[in-house]
Amino acid sequence: MPHRVHVALVIAGATLAFALVPLSAVAGSARAKATPAMVWSPATVVFTGHGWGHGVGMSQYGAYGYAKHGYTYDQMIAHYYPGTELESDASKTIRVLLASGASSLTISSGASFSVEDSTGSTYDLAGLSLDLSSSLKVELADGGGKVALSAPLKFTATTSPLAYAGRKYGGTFRVSVSGDGLSLVNNVGLERYVDGVVPCESPHDWPAEALKAQAVVARTYALGSVRTGSNFDVYSDTRSQVYHGISGEYPESTAAAKATAGEVVYYDGNVARTFFFSTSGGRTSAIQDAWPKAKPEPYLVSVNDPYDNVSPYHDWGPVTFSSQKLARRLHVKGPISDLTTTRNGSRRVATATITGAGGATSQATGDSVKLALGLRSSWFTATVLSLQYPSKAVVSGSSLRLSGWARYAKSPLLEMRSSDGTWKKLRDLNPDSSGLFKVQIRPTASAYYRLSDGNVVAAPVRIKVK
Repeated sequence: MPHRVHVALVIAGATLAFALVPLSAVAGSARAKATPAMVWSPATVVFTGHGWGHGVGMSQYGAYGYAKHGYTYDQMIAHYYPGTELESDASKTIRVLLASGASSLTISSGASFSVEDSTGSTYDLAGLSLDLSSSLKVELADGGGKVALSAPLKFTATTSPLAYAGRKYGGTFRVSVSGDGLSLVNNVGLERYVDGVVPCESPHDWPAEALKAQAVVARTYALGSVRTGSNFDVYSDTRSQVYHGISGEYPESTAAAKATAGEVVYYDGNVARTFFFSTSGGRTSAIQDAWPKAKPEPYLVSVNDPYDNVSPYHDWGPVTFSSQKLARRLHVKGPISDLTTTRNGSRRVATATITGAGGATSQATGDSVKLALGLRSSWFTATVLSLQYPSKAVVSGSSLRLSGWARYAKSPLLEMRSSDGTWKKLRDLNPDSSGLFKVQIRPTASAYYRLSDGNVVAAPVRIKVK
C-alpha cells in the first residue's frame, strides 16, 4: 500500500487550489467586504530520511550490527539474500578497468618488467617506469631506443608488482588504444582481487564476520560481472565495487577473504547478483522497488534490518532547499507550489509529483529525486510549511482567517515579529490529517508573520493593515 511522503516544504509564490476564506467587515462598517486575493508564502523545503544507498541486498552497516550481535557471515548472507546457498567455485581471472580514454599512462615497478605485444613477442623494458602515449613507443632493454609496438600490450612484473597512479596491483596490465585514448585493464586472480576490494568497501577494523560476509559478496559480485564481448569485467570504483589493488589491502581483511576462499552465493544453480550498499535505515529494498525496470529476483526482496541502527546514516537530515533551488534541481519551472509522493512496498518513495508554475505537474521517480537533490536515499520524508495570506491590505481589527500547510509538522506554530525584531508565538496550530490548518487572527497593524516547527522556520510574509 503506498504511503505519503513526509516532506518539509514552504513554497514561494505558489497558488494552490484552496477555497478563499471570507473576511468579516468591521471597524464600524455594517457592510460585508469581499475577501482579498490570497497568495502563498515562499517555500522552504526540508528533507529528512533513512539509510544511504540503493537499499538492495546486503546492508554493510547491517552486517556490522549482526556481527556485533553474534551472527556468523553465512547467517547474514542467508538473511539478506533469502533462498540462496553458498558453494565453492573455481578461481578465475577478473579484468578490472583502471583507466579509460587517457591521453597518456605511466606504468612502473620496483623491479624490471616486460611487455608482450599483439604478435606474442615479449620484450624486456629499459627502466622501472614507462610513459605511454597512443603511439605505444617503448624503450627496450636492448639499448636500441624507442620502438612502436602493436596493441594490445600486456605488461608482466618480475619480483615487484606493477604500479599505476600511485597504487600497486597484482596480476598483469593490459593496455589498448581506442582512437587517441588509452585504456588500462588489470587482469588479476579472483582471490587477489577480493583482497583489494574488502577493505575499500568495509573498514578493516570491523568484526571478522562482517568482513567475511563482505568478502563472499564481493567475490560473488565479481563472478556475476564476468562478460564476453568486452575488454573488461568490472570498474575499479563505485560503478562496480571499489578496488585499490595491493595498496588497499589490510591483514584483517585478507584473513577474512582467505577464511571464505572460493565461497560464492548461488541461487537455483546460478551465481547470484549480490548487490550491497552502506545503510538500509531499518529495511532493505526489493530490486524492482529500487529500479522499476529491473528483473525481479526471489532473493532480492525487502527484508527487515534490525541492527542497521549502528550506522551514522540510519537517520539523516534535515536538508533544506529554497523553492528556487528545488525547481532548478528538479528541472521544473518555478516557483514550485506542491510536491506529493507515493511509497512502494519497501517504504521508499516510488513517485514524486511536482506542481510548478501555472499548476503544471510533472512526475519523477523517488530515485531520480534522490539523485537530483543529492539525498542519501529514496527513503525520504518531507514536512510542508506554507502560509496562505492576503495579497492586499485588510481592515484594522477585522477577523482574518489564515490557512496553510503544516504537513507532518510535529509542533507547528504561527509566529509574529514584534516591534523589537524578535519573533513570538501567536498561535499553536492543529493541522488536520492532510496537514491543512486554519487559524483566525485580528491584525491591528501591519506586521510580519511566519510558520515554524522546531528548528524549521518558513519564510516570513507581511500582512498589511489599513
